[in-house]
Amino acid sequence: MDLVILDGDRERRVAIERVAGGFVVEVDGERYAVDHAGAGGQLSSLLIDGRQWEVSTHRESVGRYRIAANGAEQEVEVRDPLTHLARGSGAAAHDAGRRAVSAYMPGRVVAVLVEEGARVAAGEGVVVLEAMKMENEIRSEVAGVVAKLHVRPGQSVEGGDPLFEIGDE
Repeated sequence: MDLVILDGDRERRVAIERVAGGFVVEVDGERYAVDHAGAGGQLSSLLIDGRQWEVSTHRESVGRYRIAANGAEQEVEVRDPLTHLARGSGAAAHDAGRRAVSAYMPGRVVAVLVEEGARVAAGEGVVVLEAMKMENEIRSEVAGVVAKLHVRPGQSVEGGDPLFEIGDE
């Protein structure tokens, strides 16, 4: 399972794999062996690379959690990679007032649903990207004008490649 964890202004890529005896969790490229035991309610006991952690999680709202571990508390947002992409992942474009959307993973552009200069509503589809044998409609998170299309149908993209930019209306 792949996730994107937003911790304030910090973004972490997390992959979780079930293995015999527990899990392997990769955080930003670093791998950890994790053993988990429920301790009742929202409390869990984790053994991470031999170090014990008591962790409490409380769901604040959809995708938002407050996590307390060994006395420290933090609020984070958890997203699946495609939701993160649809919400405009990637750095802001260089021009003021533009929001850039980049591919989260390698894939192939199946369709471009709008032209440069077109007005789009928040949630409107802009590009259809095929990744891992699934077609995913990449939508604009905000209302605005398609300021720049960086892709065309049939084009292959790598994770991080720019797809499009949305400018202010």
